[in-house]
Amino acid sequence: MTSPPLIEFRQVSKIYGRGEAAIRALDAVDLSIGTHEFVAIMGPSGSGKSTAMNILGCLDVPTAGDYLFQGISTQGFDRAQLTMLRRHMLGFVFQGFNLLPRTSAVENVELPLIYRGMHGGERHRLAKEALGLVGLSGREHHKTQELSGGQQQRVAIARAIVTRPSLLLADEPTGNLDTRTSVEIMDLMTRLNREQGITVVMVTHEPDIAAYAQRLLRFVDGRLETDGADGGKAEHVLRDA
Repeated sequence: MTSPPLIEFRQVSKIYGRGEAAIRALDAVDLSIGTHEFVAIMGPSGSGKSTAMNILGCLDVPTAGDYLFQGISTQGFDRAQLTMLRRHMLGFVFQGFNLLPRTSAVENVELPLIYRGMHGGERHRLAKEALGLVGLSGREHHKTQELSGGQQQRVAIARAIVTRPSLLLADEPTGNLDTRTSVEIMDLMTRLNREQGITVVMVTHEPDIAAYAQRLLRFVDGRLETDGADGGKAEHVLRDA
């Protein structure tokens, strides 16, 4: 028997507002993403890509349809259950890094482990290990303001993977970085996907960044318009666009 997809949308819709003011941000979307995939999501403003990411990250819930994680329906999950799913199975990387100022790299990375109630020694060891994976060994005690933009994003990625999540969600992870640093960050995320087996779903508006993914999902007007499901196909399409 084949294993179920890691994440799956079944006819997922999201509607904001009511009556004539209602906005259908997602319209009966079906999609599935398997374990160890690296998927990019693109689309114009208002296409539904951010809404899809919010639902994938359990930050929002569908108005209709079902979101399944590891084959289990999240329909009817209460706030506490969604929080537990986020805390134990998901990692988040944002455009703005979202690091605590005047706090060391290792203290930033330890934060998700504090929420888990892990004791200090084990917490510190895992945080240092995560910083090593992103190439920041020796900079554990540097404060946020002492790090470059690329280093800050590496700290943010270390914080996202320190809990060893099944799914890493990245929202415009290179949006605040220059071209050279963006390449470094995308090489890092590709390595984490291939070597650590972390499933990556990334929103981006940049075709050259999306080309790092194995697969491209393009949203338009709340619908999944195209799905480049073959490995390398998305890169070929984007580079020839």
